[in-house]
Amino acid sequence: MSAYSKFLRCLVLAGLCSLVAACASGPRHVIGFGETVLPFAEESGATRHSLYFATTRTRADDPAEFFSGERADGLAMGRIDIAIPRDHQVGQIERPPSAKADPRKHFVVGLPDLAEGRSAFRMMINRALADRPPGRRNVMVFVHGYNTNFSSAVLRMSQFVHDTGFKGVPVLFSWASRAKTIDYVYDLNSALQARFYLYELGLILSQTDAENFGIVAHSMGNLVTLEAMTALERSPNFKPKGRLAGVILASPDVDFDLFVEHMKELNRTKHLFHVLVSGDDRALTLSRRIAGGVSRVGAADPERLAGLGLKVLDLSLIDDKSSANHSKFADSPEIVQLIGRGIREGNTLQASTTTATPTRTIVGDVFKSFTAIPAAVAGGTGGGGVLRVEN
Repeated sequence: MSAYSKFLRCLVLAGLCSLVAACASGPRHVIGFGETVLPFAEESGATRHSLYFATTRTRADDPAEFFSGERADGLAMGRIDIAIPRDHQVGQIERPPSAKADPRKHFVVGLPDLAEGRSAFRMMINRALADRPPGRRNVMVFVHGYNTNFSSAVLRMSQFVHDTGFKGVPVLFSWASRAKTIDYVYDLNSALQARFYLYELGLILSQTDAENFGIVAHSMGNLVTLEAMTALERSPNFKPKGRLAGVILASPDVDFDLFVEHMKELNRTKHLFHVLVSGDDRALTLSRRIAGGVSRVGAADPERLAGLGLKVLDLSLIDDKSSANHSKFADSPEIVQLIGRGIREGNTLQASTTTATPTRTIVGDVFKSFTAIPAAVAGGTGGGGVLRVEN
């Protein structure tokens, strides 16, 4: 059997595993499942969140899907409400098993309220910001990864917002993933197509009243994010006014050599980057095979990344078998709470030490050891470090 045939076999098996998991966890599409019960969800102790979104997906015929995995030639924007049950477990997504969602047990999702153009969306964001006190008028942009439909993207971001305790305005950027394991190449091209629209979203948000912005990207969503940020860096029309507070790149499914080139372009802001990696990420092992053996950033040597002047969180010792070790940033209760703590304390995830001697501290139930990387390590610029986390 050739190497390519083996790869295809692995990909098909992975697709079948994903299909079995999806069937076991309920419907793939859950948009609108909570529309009738959402107004009363808080009476049962549920917490209601409003997410704002911009998507490059086309509208779907199925109302529960709402947005498909096919590519649109423009952005659709709006707001969607979600309620999370009182007994929600950190790191989990309690998906509704049917259209009869119970807000006491499940995430319930309303129907999107679509904005009519850029100005209307900007006004939506500004109203949400004005509802928050000074100091909380912040925007978090979340860019999901490969193999993700619109429902899953909404559920994931709402879980992440809830579990981190983020109090600002969450904005989901959902690009046209087909949410099928075997459509990796389609998703990769969709991610590249979406970079122009994430750039456009960046321009829109820069014209709002937000006090600062944070970005969280996962998996292939990191490629979209880096491409858009590089374009914005070069744009004379982009005026962030120093409001970028932090960028979290979780399990980046990005070619390492391409990543190095992006860091050269983003040299002014890379001190704000935190890269979350894990040497046991099985999804990125498969991705590396597709990419001809070139390392993916999310499974790269942490000290090599730190040598580029980046702050790196090594999650290799965190146990998370629920997602092939690819979504520890949100699935692991320890990590999602560590991120939440960092957001609340000023968008920093690094340890308080600046010495080259490894130190060990405890944050909640998480052990952390930090190694500062001196200048010129691995040809880098210094200023980076590796934070190793274990539970």
